[in-house]
Amino acid sequence: MRHLAPILLAFPLTFLPAFAAAIFPLHLAADEDRIATPAAAVDAQPVIQVALLLDDSGSMQGLIKQARAHLWDVVSKLAGTRRDGRRPRVEVALYHYGDRPFLAAPLVPFTTDLDRMSAQLFAINGGGGEEACGEVIRNSLVQLAWSTRPQDLRLIIIAGNEPFTQGGYDWRDACREAATRGIRVNTVHCGSAAEGVQGQWDQGAKLGNGIFSCIDHNVVERPIMAPQDDRIGALNQQLNATYCAFGANGAAGLAEQRRQDENAAQLAPQAASSRAVAKASVAYDNARWDLVDAEAKGQVDLATMRREELPAELAALDTAGRRAVIAAKAAERATIQAEIATLAKDRAVFVESERLKSGSAPSLGSALVEAVSSQAATAGYVVE
Repeated sequence: MRHLAPILLAFPLTFLPAFAAAIFPLHLAADEDRIATPAAAVDAQPVIQVALLLDDSGSMQGLIKQARAHLWDVVSKLAGTRRDGRRPRVEVALYHYGDRPFLAAPLVPFTTDLDRMSAQLFAINGGGGEEACGEVIRNSLVQLAWSTRPQDLRLIIIAGNEPFTQGGYDWRDACREAATRGIRVNTVHCGSAAEGVQGQWDQGAKLGNGIFSCIDHNVVERPIMAPQDDRIGALNQQLNATYCAFGANGAAGLAEQRRQDENAAQLAPQAASSRAVAKASVAYDNARWDLVDAEAKGQVDLATMRREELPAELAALDTAGRRAVIAAKAAERATIQAEIATLAKDRAVFVESERLKSGSAPSLGSALVEAVSSQAATAGYVVE
């Protein structure tokens, strides 16, 4: 695939999506059911789109590990915002760019399937040494289904340690193009501020109307055990029991949910709690395989579903019985989510206090939360 890079760079921006679809049909088809509906097609619900562009070359394993742990903090922060009194639809996309062939297509296009996003983060194993910031920003602009509504918040967050100027596509053109379209480019340099400035990471953010920050990607974050963690963990198990898998995607979706719970728990107790908090938010949407979410969104009709599409507990029931079971699960889920949300507020206060006491270096999580909070507020969102 490496020989395709010069061809891709020679194409005008407007031709690249069609060209990429033609030469990578299998990859795109595999993700077709996970590509979120373009925001322009959604009703008045506000939309927040975040494209994560992560350098995964050999020296960036610390960055990827932090991304795995803090994805849930960012999602929870965005899900907790409001615009005109409404909670947003949160869509996240993922690129890795440690080697040029990785730029052919996103690992995950814009989606609300956060378990798939987490799975892809855990699957990244690094490689290469051809970091090209301008190219990955440009590709994200032409390959993703960005909203065209001015009221929606659209963010690119790119993190890495090599000079921002590397690559065959001019980073300045990519950042200006994003800014022209109302898409903010936030840059996170993995290293000192002086190195970040020398490598033009600050200028990338300036041209992209974003925020420049620096982190220590190799910092080993001190685990913070909060008093609320045990209860949140127990509630997470109860929450999982409210999911009702159906259809061709049901078993796989349920298994992925459990797998990503385990992945978060293996990282750190705080990552497990952060994931549970995100699962209790409106951003955690599994309508593709869960009947409770699908019914709430009007995407299924319990009266006409075939028995073979339904889980065993519903297959033998009539329509009224099916609806009663799903309504009971929905009510139970709402109760559990409300308790998690209450605990999460106290937990956030405790964790922040402990972090301040320890004086730990800024991490990817703190940089991301600061960027999305600031820009959401600037765009007219109320940030809780």
